[in-house]
Parts: sequence; C-alpha cells; structure tokens
Amino acid sequence: MNPSVPVALPNRPKNKLPPLPKGARIQKRPLAGPSVTRRLNKSRGNLLRGDRVLPDVDGYNAPPRASHTVVIKIGTHTPFMAVVKRVRKALENGPQTTKGLPLTARIAALGVKRDNNSTSATAAQQPSSSGSVSGSGGFIEDALDDVVLIATGRAISRAVEIGAFFMREKELIVLPRTRTIPAIDDVVMSDEDGEHEDQVRVRNLSCIEVGIRWAAA
Repeated sequence: MNPSVPVALPNRPKNKLPPLPKGARIQKRPLAGPSVTRRLNKSRGNLLRGDRVLPDVDGYNAPPRASHTVVIKIGTHTPFMAVVKRVRKALENGPQTTKGLPLTARIAALGVKRDNNSTSATAAQQPSSSGSVSGSGGFIEDALDDVVLIATGRAISRAVEIGAFFMREKELIVLPRTRTIPAIDDVVMSDEDGEHEDQVRVRNLSCIEVGIRWAAA
C-alpha cells in the first residue's frame, strides 16, 4: 500500500448531512441516558428482556453491564475533582467482596455469564494485557467495570484526563474504549408559513468510554 495515498476510514459516512434550509435552526436533543448499553440481571447473570441495543455504526456491539456499574457522563465544563470524588465514592460503595479476587472468582461473584447472541467478540477466548478474558460466548469483561465514564465531542479530552489520573493507582484497572453513537437533532423552522416543515435528522458522534474497576489479585 502506498503510504502517500489516503485511505478512507471504514466508518466514514458515505453521504454528508444536507444543508439547513434558510431560516432553520438546530435544536439538539439530550443523548441517551446512562443505560446506553444492556444491563445484566445480577441475580440470574443474564440479559434483561427488552434491554438489547443495536450495534454502533462502526460495528461495535455494546456489551451488557452489571447492575452495580455506575455510569457518569462527562461534559466540557464538568469539574475535574468533582468527578474524581464521585468515582472514588462509587468504588468504595461497590461490591467490596470482589475486591482483590482473581478474575474467574470475581466473574462468578458478580453473576456474569455468557452472551450467546453477542456478535462483536472474537472467535476464541484470549487473555488481554490486563489479565481479563474476552471472546465469542465467553465471559464479558466489560461487565466487570465498577465505574464507566462516558464523554462525547470536546469532553473526550476531559474523560481521558480523569482516566489517566486513576491509572497511577495500582489497585485499579482503567480501560478506555471508543464508540460511535447516534444523536438526534430537530430542525426547527422559524417561519411557520414557509415551504419547509420541521425535520428530524440523525448525526454520529465520537464517544469514549473509560471503564474503571478494581484489579484482580
């Protein structure tokens, strides 16, 4: 491959959004709530019915989350130390019985089982650099996160800074993951008697998830 020839990214949109009609304005809707992924039933360790989500536009299939996982949204003006205190409090109030246990014992304690319908995992189970296990039909390591930070757009750098802050602690494991999530905008016409009507359009946003968990012994 010639390095001088640019190659389009696989998730690059084929068609750009059409220009706004004259006299229109964008009214952004709030992003999805904290339950942007599936959650696990803690007592049974399986997926809750009716709580499945479709894969992202880039093919990423969001894994389920344990019922104890705390999801924190990060904004551009979110105070740094305020989030740090929230993360520490969530870690301290988390399932302390699993702190320091080996990975297999912690998975069993949290009731995390296999997701046979997952299409995003690889063909075989492979241990990652952090000592976790992932694979098709295997244990879902992302469900072990005690805290998940979610940020989009200009707030991504703030989430990365907070994740880097907790990387200095040996008792914690910090795993960043990138996603592409849809956002819904309302195109509102200022002239009600005009030819155009109010519209709804979907745009894609870059998103980062920073998972924070207790390290296994």
